[in-house]
Amino acid sequence: MDREAFMRKTFATLVGVLLVAGSSRAEQPVGLDQIAPSLSQLGPGWTSNHVVVLVDELSPTNEICNEGKGWLQAAHNVVGKRGCQAQAVFRYQCGSSGVLVWVNRYRSMKDIGEDWGRDKDTKESPGGLPKVGEEVRFYRRHGMHNNIAFRRGSCLVDIESPSAPIEKLKQLAEAFDRSLVKAQKAAGVSQPGTSESSPQVTKGDQK
Repeated sequence: MDREAFMRKTFATLVGVLLVAGSSRAEQPVGLDQIAPSLSQLGPGWTSNHVVVLVDELSPTNEICNEGKGWLQAAHNVVGKRGCQAQAVFRYQCGSSGVLVWVNRYRSMKDIGEDWGRDKDTKESPGGLPKVGEEVRFYRRHGMHNNIAFRRGSCLVDIESPSAPIEKLKQLAEAFDRSLVKAQKAAGVSQPGTSESSPQVTKGDQK
């Protein structure tokens, strides 16, 4: 092999190694214990927050359950199936209204699929939705609870309350998205879109 051919081969090998290293870094998953916004980040009106359940091998404790074994069993029924790697549920209190936030992390965005943020009983949309994630949807679970769901990267976030004002759900969605973007950037995950961009907005009108 002459010197020129050797140099070409060496350069191609080096580029390949760098691309693989960059790809590995970009695919580093985000621990779900890192993305829940604090009360101080949310501001006035929010009075409490805590982890309901968390099942995530990236969490220092792997499992947390503060509201009964049923929550833990439900999380285990989800994690490890259909590409879901981790699940966390957070409970926030806004005045007299409770808000639940489900966060699932998948192997990839493709694993999230399209069967999310939809309910056949959804008949109306609240109008403007927050600019969060790469796609955001509004739906009414069982035609009663208000839900704002969005996906960003390999994570799916679903915020639900039967009584909290829509504006408070929007605020919480924006706070979770900011925290998720920050955590993903720290992990080296590329950002296809940010909360300042214009995500796809969908009314979840079918299950």
